[in-house]
Amino acid sequence: MSSRYLLPPAEPKSVGTTYILWVLGIFGICGVHRLYLGKTVTGILWLLTFGLLGFGQLIDLFLIPGMVEDYNFRLAVLQGVRPSPAPAKAVSAPPQPLKGQALMREILRLAQQRQGILTLSEVAIELPADFDEIEKALRELSRRGIASPENNLATGAVEYHFPHLLRSPGDRRSL
Repeated sequence: MSSRYLLPPAEPKSVGTTYILWVLGIFGICGVHRLYLGKTVTGILWLLTFGLLGFGQLIDLFLIPGMVEDYNFRLAVLQGVRPSPAPAKAVSAPPQPLKGQALMREILRLAQQRQGILTLSEVAIELPADFDEIEKALRELSRRGIASPENNLATGAVEYHFPHLLRSPGDRRSL
């Protein structure tokens, strides 16, 4: 293979450098930032029309971060490098509320972690489900004989005991 066909490896472009080149438009040299990012046709158009009479230049002020990201993504693909995904946003979608069988399974897991005794409040704090759905699931678990509701005489709270998950037969919190 002849070395005359090999191009030097391109480097990722910088948002800061692109903004510096954008500032040249204030002095009448518009579009240099587009040429820097490989947008030859629009770069020349910006040069010849003073950045589309300044409107295109002004709009580019807000588009530069995305244009740099696009350029760097295309570069990574062309170089065979797997582009890294953009960092995740701090805000994520809330978990989907649990219902039915899935909620009952999670209640059983929670009961296992808590040595077989749970209150409605503990389940509501730990699991993404509506109070009504939690009460419905606990009633169903009681109906099936998996849990039994008991009143804690010291606190007055209703506790759901899962006998098969208790540490020992005498290990109960209620009096």
